[in-house]
Amino acid sequence: MTKPQKEEKQASTIVHHGKRLRHARLLKGYTLKQLADIVKCSESMLSKLENSRLSPSLAMLGRISAAVDVPVPDLLIQDDGYSPVDGVTLFPSSRFEIQPGDDIIDVAFNRILPLDRSGLLQLNMLHVQPGAEQSRTLAHEGEEFIFVLEGALDVIIEDRQYRVAASSGIFFSSTMNHRYANNGDAVARAFWVNTPPTM
Repeated sequence: MTKPQKEEKQASTIVHHGKRLRHARLLKGYTLKQLADIVKCSESMLSKLENSRLSPSLAMLGRISAAVDVPVPDLLIQDDGYSPVDGVTLFPSSRFEIQPGDDIIDVAFNRILPLDRSGLLQLNMLHVQPGAEQSRTLAHEGEEFIFVLEGALDVIIEDRQYRVAASSGIFFSSTMNHRYANNGDAVARAFWVNTPPTM
């Protein structure tokens, strides 16, 4: 029995979400074969992991985590402490407030959704201090919508800058190169919606 086959038989105990593994791989620009070679497993096994037909061993999950630069907890299905009742989740106002100490961090996030890291929609509340910016440009599959609540956010898409003021929004394909900056004098706060979730 080869090592990949042996590991495939052992990989059956960790609860994960295949879509998150696939999305993490695509964000890094790896094909199935490329990532399989890096983490030393078969392409077939990796495909089964991404389709949630197989669960990885802890060792395999660690190798995938290192290869795609995503912490192990972010690849697992976890309870976020908000349990829906009859399919509905109600959030308290504290979920959307800036946390103690966040006012001195250049960029702070409140993660609202997904609740258990298995949802298809990601919602963050973004707090960006004056002069702060996203240091790197991103491009990945999906769609994004940003609604600015306070201040103004400059969203740079394919080298073109869009000023999004309070009570305004912007929608774009995540496949385009994008990043953000706060070039104003006040803190910018915005709802940032992604689907599928990024890391």
